[in-house]
Amino acid sequence: MNTQDLVNKALSGLDYVGYQLEALGVTDKVNRHTTLAFIMAEQNHLKGELDSLNARIDQHKARVERVRKQAGKLVNDGIVFAGSPIQHTLEFLKSRRQ
Repeated sequence: MNTQDLVNKALSGLDYVGYQLEALGVTDKVNRHTTLAFIMAEQNHLKGELDSLNARIDQHKARVERVRKQAGKLVNDGIVFAGSPIQHTLEFLKSRRQ
């Protein structure tokens, strides 16, 4: 049985259930059109939620990258600062030799 046959059987079953519910006076809202509309609306809702999630993930990635760069700059600045007395001393000694 191929996919199209399965889809047709499922839709026929859905139509039958909708017809029976309508005959009982329960609801006339169960049919293939309302069901497909609901599925499409939920699909779009899911796409929106995924887009929102991806935007939040990208925002956190950018924040982590910014903190990583700040930490690297802080380490480099610390190394330069820690080495500056030695650099000044070496320059002083070179100037005294000349």
